[in-house]
Amino acid sequence: MDIDLRKLSLTVDAEIDSKQNHYRLRPQMQGSYWCALDHSLPFLQIELHPEIVELARQLEDDRDIYFRNGGINELAPGRSFAWHRDSEWDYIKMMHYFGGSSVNNGCLSVVPGTQEGPIESWIERIQKLREAKGFPGDFAPEGPADVHLQEEIPLEVSPGQLIFRSSRFLHATYRNESEDGRYMHHWLFRHSETDNHRMTFRDYLTEDLIDALTEEQREVLWLDREFEIHDPYHAERERELGKVRWGIP
Repeated sequence: MDIDLRKLSLTVDAEIDSKQNHYRLRPQMQGSYWCALDHSLPFLQIELHPEIVELARQLEDDRDIYFRNGGINELAPGRSFAWHRDSEWDYIKMMHYFGGSSVNNGCLSVVPGTQEGPIESWIERIQKLREAKGFPGDFAPEGPADVHLQEEIPLEVSPGQLIFRSSRFLHATYRNESEDGRYMHHWLFRHSETDNHRMTFRDYLTEDLIDALTEEQREVLWLDREFEIHDPYHAERERELGKVRWGIP
């Protein structure tokens, strides 16, 4: 996939990128997580590759899975992301770093075992470490490097490697000390009985993009099935429906 992300746009200001999710890729609308490439054809072809779909089915132990969402995250120079757990839901997140990732450019760091049980004791411990280092009380999750934990393990990867990890892992990123953004493509599938739909892809994908997909790829998008959007995403859908679209770049 010959896309040079560095040439696609200028650095995005914080007013437009209010979700702090992008560095050069301008969100499709102010306050949105989504840029024009997030679910465009090149990236859907990676996310919905037959081997990826089969792995997801095996990991979810369900043939009738659905593709929930995916996207591109850019870590700007000088930025990192603080310790957190993505969700109390238990699912597998798939991650691909375009140019690889290292401690120097802000790779992922995880604490093994934290996918099990409550997270509160870990957060309390992290907060005490922050206080000991004099971090401000309103420490931003996307700001300077967070405290280090003795148990943390950096997940450095080459461009051709994927990371499959639990949504419940306590994780952070190292500070991006390089001179350019660190680009990471991530996505997830859900079990058919899990009421966690974020969007109806029929409303967001152009017809030419849908026509370019295989039957199996269209199947996991649930294009012709009725389902409810999960409550936390109703406001996002109302704000972005008809304004956020993905096609063939």
